[in-house]
Amino acid sequence: MVESRSPPATGIRPVSWSRVFADSYGSSGSESSSRADNARVSRALSAAVAAALIVTVVLAANTALTGIRLGEFKLGPVLGTAADSNLVPAGAPLGQIGSDPDDPSDPWSAAAPPGGVIVQTPGPTAGPSATGTLRIPIPKNVPTGPRRVAIQAGHWKSDEAPDELRRLIPQTGAAWEGVTEVEINLDIAERVGVILNSKGIAVDILPTTIPVGYVADAFVALHADSDGVGENSGFKMAHAARRGPYEDALLNDIKDAYGAATGLDYDARHITSSMRGYYALTWSRFQHAVAPHTPAVILEMGYVSNDDDRALMLDRADLVAKSISDGIMKFLNDTPRSKIFGQDLAVPAFPSRPSRPSPTP
Repeated sequence: MVESRSPPATGIRPVSWSRVFADSYGSSGSESSSRADNARVSRALSAAVAAALIVTVVLAANTALTGIRLGEFKLGPVLGTAADSNLVPAGAPLGQIGSDPDDPSDPWSAAAPPGGVIVQTPGPTAGPSATGTLRIPIPKNVPTGPRRVAIQAGHWKSDEAPDELRRLIPQTGAAWEGVTEVEINLDIAERVGVILNSKGIAVDILPTTIPVGYVADAFVALHADSDGVGENSGFKMAHAARRGPYEDALLNDIKDAYGAATGLDYDARHITSSMRGYYALTWSRFQHAVAPHTPAVILEMGYVSNDDDRALMLDRADLVAKSISDGIMKFLNDTPRSKIFGQDLAVPAFPSRPSRPSPTP
């Protein structure tokens, strides 16, 4: 469930106006002329002070929006990203990043994630090929309390995908000898959830559709592959580009724990561009994706089409789940939340690797 949140405070307090000088003599005209003169002076001073306060407020508001220029140096605005003229709001286009290889006439356009991005253009000394960077602010909905992890069961509820992910609807996953990938994915995802819960971790088991801009301490998408002939064996992993700096650590921690526990070889030769461009990790194309600050990986646990791999995932599911949990726990223990969400991200302005919504590499 996506919580609704109150809009963030701007940091500017509303001004409560009050009269600075009070005229205590009424309006009956029965007082002396000196008192009348004093009253007129009081009203004049009150008006002057009020005018000065209005000018001060206007100047302060203008400074908040535009900043103060001191010679060639400009102090930044005080309202944060909301006042930045280079802010691209959530869902707004960031530029074309490629085209559909199956339909070159269908361009792929990048879009800003929830919270927006700030476009920073190349400086005057940058080379001709420089594209600048995108500054992605720290999410406003960073989890509090226990560490939070999402485990996605690949292909689960793919028929409920939103319009932007409509290509996923018919993709129900691999199947072999009556065993479906989605039943393996969901079973192991739930087992991982139980183990992590027992260690005090809050866990979300997610279907195909990711909540818009989902934020957590880690995200792992579980899948199982098929080569169609039963020859390939092993597991493989990937993360996307243009995300936070902790993706490699999460991937390597799970990879080491999984390989050691299961005995499966790491099948690096069959890591595909579809894995590296997995839709749930590609915030630049989809709003229903994991927030770029959240460390996120995809794990192909084995080949459903291979007898030994399939038996491992079915008959030794507890071992598989424990190895995944061990890798996640190592990552969480080594990487505090304050590091993950400690600063804005700076990523290349135009993604260099196009992706398509295909959870079946």
